[in-house]
Amino acid sequence: MKRIKLVVGISLLIGNFTLISCNNEPIDSAINLDDFGGGNNGPSVFKADFTGTTWTATTAQALISGNLISISGVKANGEGFGFLVEGNTTGTYPANTNLLAYTPAGSDYGYWSTNFDNPQENTGSITVTNINTTNKTISGTFNFKGYWSDTSVTSILPVQFTNGIFQNIPYITQAQTGDTFFAKVGGTEFVDVDILSTTIFVGSQEFISIGAQNAALNSITVSVKSSIGTGTYPITGNATTDGVQAIYDFNDTNYNAATGSITVTLKTATRLKGTFNFVTTGATPFIVTEGAFDVEY
Repeated sequence: MKRIKLVVGISLLIGNFTLISCNNEPIDSAINLDDFGGGNNGPSVFKADFTGTTWTATTAQALISGNLISISGVKANGEGFGFLVEGNTTGTYPANTNLLAYTPAGSDYGYWSTNFDNPQENTGSITVTNINTTNKTISGTFNFKGYWSDTSVTSILPVQFTNGIFQNIPYITQAQTGDTFFAKVGGTEFVDVDILSTTIFVGSQEFISIGAQNAALNSITVSVKSSIGTGTYPITGNATTDGVQAIYDFNDTNYNAATGSITVTLKTATRLKGTFNFVTTGATPFIVTEGAFDVEY
């Protein structure tokens, strides 16, 4: 089943993640968020209905990078929607084989568009109706049935999200962010086609995760605890204590880093740069060398 490997890799590496939009641009405060009359040149709007009310975002942003569309709409308290879609054109994409998620305020978990007990369940869809390359905006609709992402809790019922609309959401491209990623696996260059950087939480610990995916849908993900600064940090394979972690996803199998290190050479409020190398678990470990990243987060 086709999956967004970057997100899966991050979630398997860290455990549970909250998708946080990076570099959100505020929607103009003078805009009436309930006004859908502006067309492609009109106001930015992100809203959806669930639990008997209409939810409206106060900030929204999108990223189109390679074969990946990322869209988010959030409120000031941190609650919001985050979508990751394998594609870069208009069309309708199934919810269960992409990622549509809603995360409540203050929660480390959220409602995901995948039924973990039945991943093939049709949970809805997201439709990209327009990508305005002149104004750099993206519009569309969505609806999905969200399942609680903490699978150890069975008492939380799924939530139906309906009448979802994202209209004239400003987007940037990977070229605009200036993000770069490089690595070799077994001495051969890993040629990425998509780069994703996101902030995730493990309990109260915040991590910055960078994932890169190649044309074969294999991926490398490295994660750095947000609290650490520049310096070199070892990978010991202990996910509960390591401040840095890495994973290599190859042919639908995830190989965690058992040894190695990540060096943070630059860290600002919006950008992370560094190098890495690691050796994975597995009967025949993968050796990842010459790793380097420079991303906006």
